[in-house]
Amino acid sequence: MDDLAFETELRELRADRVQGASQLARRCLDLLARSAESVPADTRAELIDELLRRCDCLIAARASMAPIENLLTSWKTALIALDGLPLPAWRSAAAGRARDGIRQSQLAVVKTAEHTAACIGADKCIITHSLSSTVLAVFEKLKARNIRVMVSESRPLNEGVILARQLAEWHIPCQLLTDAQLGLFAAQADLALLGADSLLPDGSLINKAGSYLLALAVHDSGVPLYVCCESFKRRKEGRADPELEEMDASELGAPNLPRVRPRNIYFDITPARLISRWIDETGVHAAGRLPV
Repeated sequence: MDDLAFETELRELRADRVQGASQLARRCLDLLARSAESVPADTRAELIDELLRRCDCLIAARASMAPIENLLTSWKTALIALDGLPLPAWRSAAAGRARDGIRQSQLAVVKTAEHTAACIGADKCIITHSLSSTVLAVFEKLKARNIRVMVSESRPLNEGVILARQLAEWHIPCQLLTDAQLGLFAAQADLALLGADSLLPDGSLINKAGSYLLALAVHDSGVPLYVCCESFKRRKEGRADPELEEMDASELGAPNLPRVRPRNIYFDITPARLISRWIDETGVHAAGRLPV
């Protein structure tokens, strides 16, 4: 994979507004695996330098998503153990480590979904916001357990409609709401369920903008909020909070008016005090500061 092909995929990664953090992290690892196999390089040192550069570019491209940084940093660390291999074997091993990371991520999603589904149980009405691959996996495991779902459209790109379409295919009764109606319907739910783009060390949640408003609404209604996400979504202790990504305001369809600035910030932060439980591949945990 030459620089032009890499830059094309990097731009696509930056522009992706539909896939969640875990999916994008696995996409990055796949890109690095293909890079390891095909980046033009005459020496191992030259190849390592280029792979590390690409790795850093991918991390910086979506800085608010902890799993990208965590999984790619783990891959960079794994490269150190490959010292001494000839170049062809090193390429194969580096690609293999990246694909191992993909498999570990996928397994963590499965385990997280299993624990979450067991925690929720049958005969529940669940309210959710945005589109999370982990939340989707939870609903798949609950599809025969008489659940009902209320899902927001999740503006500006309405990825909640994708979730509603999948729920319909699974014959799960679903109400599709505008984001503005989340507060109106919150009290009708047995629980709220969110995925995560990142978990901060104090237990706060970074997720699609609107998650904080849903958390406030269910808290005011006495409805518990569960957050399900893999442990590699935890942001490392001591790291500064990431800047919340602001996307092109043209997505909002707002008119071009003098002295009017449309804002399109994609993520918000939900404080730990509004979260009842968080669930990862190791089990169910009380809300609060995350373990180191």
